[in-house]
Amino acid sequence: MNLKASLLSFSLIFLMAIQANAQQPENFTQLAQTEQWRALLHINTQKQGSEIESYVDDASFFLAPDGAVNPESELLATISALKEQADTQCKFPARTLFLLENITTLSKDVKPFYCQEYRDWRNKLNTSRVVLVFASAQLNSPSSMYGHTFLRFDPESVEQDSTYLSYALNFGATVPDGDAGFLYAARGLTGGYPGNFAANPYFEKIKEYNRLENRDLWEYKLNLKQDEIDAMLAHIWELQGIDFEYYFFDENCSFRLLELLDVARPGLYLANNFPVTAMPLDTVRVVQDAELIADTHYRPSILTELKVQLAMLTDDENILALALSKDIKVLKKPEFISLPIKQQQIIVDSAYRYLRYQNTFNGRPKETTRRSYLLLRRLSENPSKLSIPIEQPQRPDLGHKTAMLGFSLGQNLDKSFVEVKYRGSYHDLLDPIAGYYQGMSLNMVNVMLRAYEGGDIKLEKAELLDIVSLSTRDSYFSPWSWKANISLEQQWTLDKEVLVTQGSGGGGVSYELLDNTHIFAFATGRLEFNRKLDSFAAVAPGAQVGLLHYWPKSTLLVEAEHYQFLFDQTQRSRVSFQQSIPLGDNDSLRLSADFHRVEGKEQQPVNSFQEFKLEYRHYF
Repeated sequence: MNLKASLLSFSLIFLMAIQANAQQPENFTQLAQTEQWRALLHINTQKQGSEIESYVDDASFFLAPDGAVNPESELLATISALKEQADTQCKFPARTLFLLENITTLSKDVKPFYCQEYRDWRNKLNTSRVVLVFASAQLNSPSSMYGHTFLRFDPESVEQDSTYLSYALNFGATVPDGDAGFLYAARGLTGGYPGNFAANPYFEKIKEYNRLENRDLWEYKLNLKQDEIDAMLAHIWELQGIDFEYYFFDENCSFRLLELLDVARPGLYLANNFPVTAMPLDTVRVVQDAELIADTHYRPSILTELKVQLAMLTDDENILALALSKDIKVLKKPEFISLPIKQQQIIVDSAYRYLRYQNTFNGRPKETTRRSYLLLRRLSENPSKLSIPIEQPQRPDLGHKTAMLGFSLGQNLDKSFVEVKYRGSYHDLLDPIAGYYQGMSLNMVNVMLRAYEGGDIKLEKAELLDIVSLSTRDSYFSPWSWKANISLEQQWTLDKEVLVTQGSGGGGVSYELLDNTHIFAFATGRLEFNRKLDSFAAVAPGAQVGLLHYWPKSTLLVEAEHYQFLFDQTQRSRVSFQQSIPLGDNDSLRLSADFHRVEGKEQQPVNSFQEFKLEYRHYF
């Protein structure tokens, strides 16, 4: 492999130039329109005529002045450069390979050129296997809400547990220091950041995702052949330092990786599957559908490993482990000494792992570092290393798809209605849980149209964003749960229903009472623009409590919430019962019953009503 990589830019390109299916010079127009040449220029193969434009936003990537919009012009400019400047082979090794394969006469005019930097780079990677890696979703980071994908390049004879020496290729936005919050979201949504490829040792990605961000990694080994890997790497070299526009929802990390796979194996058209949005999880699915995945490997985060280990302890043993993490003298207490040696080892190891986890985020205080060292020394006295088996959960790419279309029948105030719902992405608390995390809800572009008997049609809701993160608290961990929602929605007043604009959210706590049973409570707030209230822009503090329970074949959500508007005596209360039943991987039924109460000023009537609904959902 080292020899092949070393000579790739020098000899292989000429051996490959004698392909039997080579094109003749008079077919340049046809050659410029091939999927492979367009893939090398990052031009969508479905675009024609004036729609043609490269995704690359960097003039240095093109040799022709109009190369970004004219693939034939760029092809001719590349041929001319290869003939006149031999070192063009070093800047564009993938283009060079493609042209020599397809133009039989070109090898006579292009002199071999030894590309030292390219050879050194290929030797360093020494790649014989490519792995697609999916980092699971992290709701507490806006750029990681939908997960993230990147590629890993493994050298020859690498074993699964020694991939720390592999390299990772990541595509990400270059964000200036200080950009955060609304500015970060606005620029990310509108292509305000440049995006670039960067290669780093894989162990750095493990540290970033597995250890610092507590995200599980799913590694999908791809069945690319060596010549396909070589073609991909040659093109990656061409993209070093090249800028793309970066968009959170379409031209993002995952979309760019699909373009690389389209270069490696022409004819897949993977990137064409995502003309509007490219959710990382959906891109993994199209790679699976293209039969590119040969094997998978699950790499749990250190937090996942720690929670699995703590779950193996009894309540009394957990009390000892937590106490031991705070006081090394627990090792000498009778209740610890009386335990079997195996349980002592698990308790000590749990306390040590918990301390290490805490030190990751609190700067390694001197006292906790000392306790960590003493616990490690105690562990070294054990005759064998502790091994904790972790059951692999369902692969995220095998869970339900992220877009959803729903059809409902229901009744509101004794009036029947039908409802059609579309959701662009991603998953809510009641969707089929296989492949997703409990207590996580992330929905964007959620639109509901409702038609009442008699022909009255209304926009029931248009939700831009709806997030719920139920982070479970226990004696070891105390994360905050939170929620946020921005939408247009129909809202009942004392006498009629009106369309309002609102933003709401809150923070609170969540606990797991029993396995798969969560309770939660939020302190909430709401800003509502409603012409029927005393103040058009009205503020309402509120509260919400709820219960979420997962059965193997069903999910129940019970919620109660109350809002009291300031400077207005309007109060709103709602109690909701929802039950979902999966019908398969991508279909489900949902039953819901909502009980509403609206109170106004004194001596005004109270508006109480109920709504019942049966909904069929299809995920695609």
